[in-house]
Amino acid sequence: MIARGKTNWLRFMPTVSKMLAVVLTAVSVLTVSPGAGYADPAVPEITSATAEVSSNNAAVTVTFNTYAQPAGSLSDLMDGIQIERSGSEQWVDLAADSAGNDISMNGEGALVITLGTALTGTDNSIQIAAGAVMNTEERLSANVLTLSSIAAHDITAPVVTGSRSNDGSWLRVFFDEDFSLNVPDGATGEQAAAFLKSRLSIAGDGEHFVPFTNNEGSAYQNNARELYLNYNNNMKIISGLNTVIRIASGTLKDAAGNLNAEMNLHVSPPIIQSVAVSNANHDVVVTFNKEVLNNTSSDDNLKSNIYLVRTVSGQEKSLKALVAQDTVSIESNKLSIHFAEALSGTESQISINGGALTDLNGNVQEQRTISGFLETAVGGVDPNPADTTMPAYLYSSVSDDYQNITFVFNEEIFNAKGSDSKFLEDVQWYDPYRNQWLYTLPSDVTFTFSGTKLILHFPEPLTGYQYYYQINPGHFMDAAGNVLTGYAATNWIYPQNPAAGVSYKGGYFSGDGRFLSLSFNTNNALTNQTLVDGVSHLNEYITISTDHGVTYSALDPLDTVSLYGSQISIIFYNAKQQGSVKVKVAPGVLSDLYDSKRNSAVEATVAYNTPELTGYFYSNTESELAFTDNVAWREHVGKVTVYDRNIGQYRTLNASEYVLSEGKLTLARGIFTAGTRYTVTVDAEGYSSKYLEGGAYKSSEVFYMTAPVVTADNGITATIRLFNNAYAEEVNGNQTILFELFDGNAPVSIVAANLKLSTGTYSANFNVSDVVVNPNYSVKAYVVSRYGNDPANLGLNLATVKTPLELDLAILAANKNNNND
Repeated sequence: MIARGKTNWLRFMPTVSKMLAVVLTAVSVLTVSPGAGYADPAVPEITSATAEVSSNNAAVTVTFNTYAQPAGSLSDLMDGIQIERSGSEQWVDLAADSAGNDISMNGEGALVITLGTALTGTDNSIQIAAGAVMNTEERLSANVLTLSSIAAHDITAPVVTGSRSNDGSWLRVFFDEDFSLNVPDGATGEQAAAFLKSRLSIAGDGEHFVPFTNNEGSAYQNNARELYLNYNNNMKIISGLNTVIRIASGTLKDAAGNLNAEMNLHVSPPIIQSVAVSNANHDVVVTFNKEVLNNTSSDDNLKSNIYLVRTVSGQEKSLKALVAQDTVSIESNKLSIHFAEALSGTESQISINGGALTDLNGNVQEQRTISGFLETAVGGVDPNPADTTMPAYLYSSVSDDYQNITFVFNEEIFNAKGSDSKFLEDVQWYDPYRNQWLYTLPSDVTFTFSGTKLILHFPEPLTGYQYYYQINPGHFMDAAGNVLTGYAATNWIYPQNPAAGVSYKGGYFSGDGRFLSLSFNTNNALTNQTLVDGVSHLNEYITISTDHGVTYSALDPLDTVSLYGSQISIIFYNAKQQGSVKVKVAPGVLSDLYDSKRNSAVEATVAYNTPELTGYFYSNTESELAFTDNVAWREHVGKVTVYDRNIGQYRTLNASEYVLSEGKLTLARGIFTAGTRYTVTVDAEGYSSKYLEGGAYKSSEVFYMTAPVVTADNGITATIRLFNNAYAEEVNGNQTILFELFDGNAPVSIVAANLKLSTGTYSANFNVSDVVVNPNYSVKAYVVSRYGNDPANLGLNLATVKTPLELDLAILAANKNNNND
């Protein structure tokens, strides 16, 4: 190899000897004459060169400042060439760089370097050793020639580098270079958004694609390298574990004019499938549905994003950060955690901050996720510190100049996120100028922790119509390291309150498809301006679409339309089976009391027509949630999520933890802990998410009842008092109450009623003629989870029998707890 910056004179000795002979001859005769060996001073030496990259980046042509030729063989010349590729910061011999590399000299005296591996990037360099080339007068290049900043041509379209989502509600897709939408010059933002929507389709199951435009939502270029997508009406962009976003070819264009080919983006983030404990409660393995990678800067950073969730007492739960002696590691789809102190108890879980992990496609879940319960062996050491009480959020206030918002807590607080930039993330706020919810505070918002207060400072006063700020769990901790698992949120902030016309506010579509209500933005009753001789013609100004707005039709003459207060209510004669409908209301048909303001035109999608779920959450057995079967909805269900309301965290159930069958969703045992409040969410593509909220109970503790009191008036009448212990204000489940008449030990008759049971008195009458002469009659009562064609299969016993006094005491205790809440 030729040393950089020096001439390898030995290699080129024949040429040097020839030149030396010429010089000696000239000296001996003291004259110089043209002829062999003459060096024409008009021919410049080789002192510089330029590089030109071929259109496919597979060749570089080096043009010297004068005609050049190899000093030796081409093989010798190749030995004197090195390359430093963009981003490598290391020189490599050209022959060693790629097996396909080769060189040649063209007819213009330029060096052509053919590359087996094409160039990339903008900072490539080529170095040619001194003495490796010579001019036509055979004078060798005296110095190393270095050609820097050789840029490859951009010949590739934008490539996706990953995505971020928040339980599938919205999606941000990131690319490796700046791009623009391939729309004509001068296209408006509205036209660009419509173009992008028309080029997108989504498959919740990864196979069956639905056009984005089938549902209302937003799709736009969020910045130079990002697309943002979301659906309205609480529909999920990511509705399953294998969601694919398809971007049609020719949608995106980079600065070089490269257009994308059709792109199928697998955007579902990794989901926890199981959790296992071993090594005498010291080791925990969290298994995901796909391979995961550390998305933080180091193992220590990853460790700071993982918590042990424990039940401290009753319903109170705490987050415990990993300590210095704990370790974490990732291998394939498994996250392994070693606890220096052994775990204990049966109600512990692993919590992982949003953004901590990514899959191989770069998909990141922004929200926190939580595992199932750890099944620890008996024994172990409680790892909780003595102080397990987390700080409590009290209230917020806004400065008179609307430039500061102060959040006040009950004790001194600190930043639990570790950095200022992380603290600004996962803060949900409403931007009135964009008319949308955002999930990260702007980088120019500053904040100060001062004792028990957090002060958010805005560079300019808030001047929009309305604002709302919600700082999500995991942002605040006290001096002992206890992390706040709840929210810190303001009320709505109104820097100004301009007068507004009568405009559409929102709608509701019932679970059985019979009721539709449209609300308007006024607290006062509206006036129907379609009355003619006291008869309303409001139904004539309303049209409905059940095909996503492709066609609209008038209401059925048998549909009932009424105006109640500030909302229109429609009762459909024939129930609608779709998950959503589009509705239009003509302008000017409603007004305020004095007809000073009339409504603007309404064109909106109203969703939420999902089956109603009924049932309870059981801690000791599987939980059955019933619904009126809707085959279309059931076939589109992509995932079921459980939200622990005590700590504000989600976990997505894996396929072994639930079964969806005709009219029934069965959740496996072990998902719920008694005394904890939960929300179960069922997501189906094309449908609004369905929620069921409630506390978890032992099955026999859902109701309390007294033993039947039997009287002999007009046959036999049995009466019980019943108390719904599963929060008296909620009646979630369909249950059956049974009264069974016995003659001695022989059953005689059963009276059963399938009801939504609440607290109250229930009775049944048995028509028997010999009650006066037969003293052997008795009645037993039960509350069971099912009663059908098989009397032997009554499901679960849902009630515990108590004395009248015990029942009264239970009701008083429940009322006291509810009043305290």
